[in-house]
Amino acid sequence: MKLVTLFFSLIFSFNLAVNAQVPTPQGVNNSTSGLTWTKTSEYNYSLKENGRQLTNVVDLKYLSTNTLAVLDKSSRNVYLLEDFKEAVNGSSGKATLLERNVGTNFYLTNPNSFVFYSDDEYISGPFVNIGGSYVYYVAEKNTTYYLPDIRKFSNWGAKTASKLDYSAENVYWCRVAESNSYHVVEKGESMDYTNASTEKRDNDLVVKVNGVDKYILPGYYTMASLVFKPVKMASSGSIPTNNNTSGCVDGDCQNGWGKYEYDNGYYDGFWKNGKKEGYGLYKWDGIGKYIGTWQNDNMNGYGVYLADNNDNIIGEYKNGQLNGLGITVTGDKWDQGIFYDGNISTHYDFYSTGNDSGCTAGDCQNKYGKFEWSNGDTFIGFFKNGKLYMGTYSFASGDKYSGMFNSDNQFHGMGRFFFADDAYYGGEWRNGKYEGRGYYHNSSLEQKIGEWSNGTLVKKM
Repeated sequence: MKLVTLFFSLIFSFNLAVNAQVPTPQGVNNSTSGLTWTKTSEYNYSLKENGRQLTNVVDLKYLSTNTLAVLDKSSRNVYLLEDFKEAVNGSSGKATLLERNVGTNFYLTNPNSFVFYSDDEYISGPFVNIGGSYVYYVAEKNTTYYLPDIRKFSNWGAKTASKLDYSAENVYWCRVAESNSYHVVEKGESMDYTNASTEKRDNDLVVKVNGVDKYILPGYYTMASLVFKPVKMASSGSIPTNNNTSGCVDGDCQNGWGKYEYDNGYYDGFWKNGKKEGYGLYKWDGIGKYIGTWQNDNMNGYGVYLADNNDNIIGEYKNGQLNGLGITVTGDKWDQGIFYDGNISTHYDFYSTGNDSGCTAGDCQNKYGKFEWSNGDTFIGFFKNGKLYMGTYSFASGDKYSGMFNSDNQFHGMGRFFFADDAYYGGEWRNGKYEGRGYYHNSSLEQKIGEWSNGTLVKKM
């Protein structure tokens, strides 16, 4: 492994070389901003922050106004150059920050119009408005995106869009709890409900067309409102039966990496002496999944529970419950602080500090806060002695790490790294490098699983 300024590269070999660069988090500091533009020709300008010229800026759109929206690709911030279109050459004006740290998939909107960018390229496609958000299909990529709250801005707005979970057919559904109704979106368009009917089967809703099963909406009756999931395609007009296959169905479920099927779900992860040990995922059918640390068959250590209805329980687990620092999300309610046997014992407030950078929310010394750097990086989570301790560090590049840190702000302990190109590592870290048991796949889903040392796979499992 070779250190290169703030980045280090982890070199893996499949049939072709695969490079996965893991950036290093920044230290805690503060900055201020003062934004101005100067028009240098009809279409060109200079954009400065506190007198420093921003050199990696691209134009977005006017959206039927005289204000030009631009993107600084270095910080991933979106700025508005007010009154730029009609300004004379040589004149200057004020620029304002519209949104920080957008991803490479994002939208720009105002009351006149909107545009969507995928991988920073403007792209159009069919979409449907459900609850003020768009479900947007891009045929060129055969991918469906979710544009949250796009119609809820009273003026200009920008926000990161997300890819919906993979669906070969690009058909998705959501439940509207208030009216106990559903939506099905087929490649960015609402399905034809003319001849549709529904039937309850256990916790699922079956959508029929002309009396024939077409779509299954898994976990419908416990799903939160306006959460989009892929439909399950009905086969030959009926729901497939469960063959009740159980036991170790793949890999090594004694002392390696293996998948074990249970009556209520499955476990996919590391094992030691026939028990779950280290990094692994347990998925309960129709309920949710836990991803994180296991010890002696128990959820112990850093872990993330993600319910199918979008409730979350994240933090330090012991004997299957939060015991230590953690976060719970139940519907629209967030709670963070110290937990004992799954119940909060000390609540940490999360409030705006009024700062544009540095510690922008909460307590960034010894509680829970949000820290923002001038380059667009952000951290939200728990601090100890002014250092990152546990939480999510989002890089301006689109990479993201969630997990534990050491006192040098390095990834350390259990953690998950999400690369912007959809590569992924989940497992153990030491001083910012893969160390111990871990799972990696590249953007093509080619896997490397086993024991790592100093960022290199040394024993395949």
